[in-house]
Amino acid sequence: MNSSRIQSLDLLRGLAVILIILFHSSIYNFANIHLLDFSNPPIIVVLISFMGLWGGMFIIYSMALNTLMLGSATRSDTSFKPFILLMVAGLIYIAVHFLLNLFLGRWNVDFVNNQPLLTGTAYLLRNGTIQTPESMKLFDGSSIGTIGMNLILLSLVLFLVFRKRSMDSNGRFYWAAGLTGTAIMLLSFVRVWIFPFFAAQAGSGDYLTGILLSFILANPYPLLPYLAYGIFGVMIGLMIHQRKDLLLKRLMIPLGLFFIVYGLAGMMNFDKTISKPDFFWYFKTNFELGLFILMVVLCRFLPAPGSRIHSGLVLIRWFSRVSLTIYLFETTVSEILRIAGLRLLPGWNETINGCLVFGAINIIFWAIALSLWQKIGFRYSLEYFWVLLFEKLGKKSTKLDSDN
Repeated sequence: MNSSRIQSLDLLRGLAVILIILFHSSIYNFANIHLLDFSNPPIIVVLISFMGLWGGMFIIYSMALNTLMLGSATRSDTSFKPFILLMVAGLIYIAVHFLLNLFLGRWNVDFVNNQPLLTGTAYLLRNGTIQTPESMKLFDGSSIGTIGMNLILLSLVLFLVFRKRSMDSNGRFYWAAGLTGTAIMLLSFVRVWIFPFFAAQAGSGDYLTGILLSFILANPYPLLPYLAYGIFGVMIGLMIHQRKDLLLKRLMIPLGLFFIVYGLAGMMNFDKTISKPDFFWYFKTNFELGLFILMVVLCRFLPAPGSRIHSGLVLIRWFSRVSLTIYLFETTVSEILRIAGLRLLPGWNETINGCLVFGAINIIFWAIALSLWQKIGFRYSLEYFWVLLFEKLGKKSTKLDSDN
């Protein structure tokens, strides 16, 4: 397998991390966010929310990359161990999901009382005291949690593909996976009708049912429909592993275009919303799926390492190499910079433009930090400890490799 393809995917992941920092830091620090009409928000807010929601791309990317890694691992290890380790990785992601939701991640807005529902670290930095996170934060969804669930559920599918070979003869797997993923996406509108039941369970204090349903239904990245993103990621990864470039073009590009057209046509018929479980959201997820499929497929055919494109984008690769660490701590960094910003220039967060400038400052901070950190190989990052853990478990992790 040509490593240039992985490096190109690496650039896509790094670009996504940069945009997440920019738009998360912008929209979540907008002091007048409670004044927005979220049933019909301004177009600039809709565009920012689109650009900030890259979780779907990470789901496709993660499953494509892990499929590639499993393809390599099963050449030398014919046991079930590689698939068990994939499940372990999924469980780690779920643990990080709860850590973010309760302590280190972003927060929601309580529009009734006109105040943010802060996570633990954000509350400490803003108010100087420790407060127990809101119990409702247990029921929030996240891209990290959905990646974890995809890794656990689809590892069983990958076992059939790589070990039993029972679904991979004569293209049967691609037919089965493609039809299943498409059906999940097209039928995911049922979430609009099921969501009130989930909300009632969460509000009633039924924690076990609420948490289990949160992975399937909760905003902003529920398994319904984001399991389909994982399935298409597996298909892309398997095609690259098997060097089926022609099939990748003939199957995935038309699928991507179909979801873009279908999603765009549907969105034009509904009022703009951001993360409400409605039909605009349903068509938006279809549109994003098509867009991300085309982006990931495009990266399969980008120039090789050493080209001017790759050599000039080393900073983006740094963002990619420690993407999980950045995602874990970008809120904490943003909150610290927010305190400094308000002392130097009070009121900067009362306009969208001021918040966008603040987002850019966050990117510059991380760029400087990464340029220094890379000199010691990103030691003590989350990825650094990830590599150590999986080496202890008997697997060489590529999480810190420049081509991963």
